[in-house]
Amino acid sequence: MKVNLGQRTFMLGTVATIVLGAIALAVLGAGSIVAWEYSNSNAFCTNNCHAVHPEEPRAYAVYAHARVQCVECHMGRLPTLQLMTLKAAHYHELLGMITGYKRPLNATTLRPARDSCEGCHWPSVNHDDKVRTKVHYDIDAKSTETRTRLVVHTGSGEAREKATRGIHWHIDQNVEYVSDDPQKRTIPWVRITGKDGKSTTYFDAASKVSRAEMDQAPKNRFECAECHNAAGHPFVNPSDRVDNAILEGKIDRSLPSIKARALAIIDKAAPIHGVMEEQIPKFQQIIADAAPKGEMKPKVKAAEAQFAATMLEILKLSEFESKDLTWKSFPNHVGHKDSPGCFRCHDGKHFNEKGEAIRLQCTLCHDIPQVSVEGTVKTVASTIMADVTPPDSHNEPNWMRDHRAKIDDSCAMCHGPIKWGKDGGSFCANPACHGRTWPSLDLNTEPAKVTAPAKAAEPAKAAEPAKAAEPAKAAEPAKKAAATK
Repeated sequence: MKVNLGQRTFMLGTVATIVLGAIALAVLGAGSIVAWEYSNSNAFCTNNCHAVHPEEPRAYAVYAHARVQCVECHMGRLPTLQLMTLKAAHYHELLGMITGYKRPLNATTLRPARDSCEGCHWPSVNHDDKVRTKVHYDIDAKSTETRTRLVVHTGSGEAREKATRGIHWHIDQNVEYVSDDPQKRTIPWVRITGKDGKSTTYFDAASKVSRAEMDQAPKNRFECAECHNAAGHPFVNPSDRVDNAILEGKIDRSLPSIKARALAIIDKAAPIHGVMEEQIPKFQQIIADAAPKGEMKPKVKAAEAQFAATMLEILKLSEFESKDLTWKSFPNHVGHKDSPGCFRCHDGKHFNEKGEAIRLQCTLCHDIPQVSVEGTVKTVASTIMADVTPPDSHNEPNWMRDHRAKIDDSCAMCHGPIKWGKDGGSFCANPACHGRTWPSLDLNTEPAKVTAPAKAAEPAKAAEPAKAAEPAKAAEPAKKAAATK
């Protein structure tokens, strides 16, 4: 009996131990899952793991990837065990939170695009062209509207490869580069390896870094983030935010000089820094001071109230807590309006050993912009017909800079009357091209001022237009072009 009782007691104890152990394992497992999920949350990443710039979560929350978790870009969409290994390798971020560290201006832990971006976006697909319309409002009393229509060549694929056009060509090929800047604002060295295994190396002839240093430096493969570096939390030019707000009806354009007033508010708010909760009352005061005084009609009063609310949101997304930072501290490499972007390589002065430059040809990525200014004439598209082959000069690396010195009557066959200017009305009077400046690009710089490699000197010189061969009638348009630029 005692033995049996002892056996029963022993068996009951074993069962209880197993049950309790199973419950403990279940609780531990559930807790681990909860802890793992929390460690992958945006709240953990931005507050507990490392203190990123407080402006980044705000920018992220209103942009296209707001439903994509931080870890999906910074660690990738990988198997759980691999993610655990990667997370352990980020211990230095937690250490920085404890010991203190300077908030970085660029990410150093982004995974290759194949592990992250390409989980949703497949660049090799033969995409169609996309039409983009950029809307801008002037600072005159009517806040005059300007619309710029672009046909953007975003695809790659076989058709694009044959035409050597398409933005995604850059990542569908083996393109390597070296940058001498952590934010990749400059790219002095580029190597392109074709599918036949042959390579061509281009070097920025005006770079302050030597060619030998670049040849020995570690090479980076060109992929999505080289252009889409701000896809997660971009800091947008506040002037563009104002334009978008007017376009969307959040700011009433009928209010006098409303674009100019918005920019004046942004300028006054720029010197203010500190915790955002402390900045907001100061922003509100600046907006109130800029409001018109006296009695207003109900409709105008409502429009002014909406303007004030919208401007406060724009300031909250545009201003920084640190006095050393602005939206310009975080360049967006897509395009070339506020930062060099495309012109980091396509500037007409990256030469190979044959003296050939990476092409400075706007139409590689988009058609000639079509601009429509409210109340004035529009730009005129080229009248070229399908069976007409453009002259070889149009494919020269520096054609976008040199074309003004190569004008003759034959140009009118496709482009109509050659009337220089920047106000529209003819093909050559395009305000999207003339009368403005681009970051790091000077279309007025002559090739002679660029120090190309020794082997490249003679071909580069040969590419210069022969002044004596120019028709006399081309001289006057060339002078006008220089003035226009």
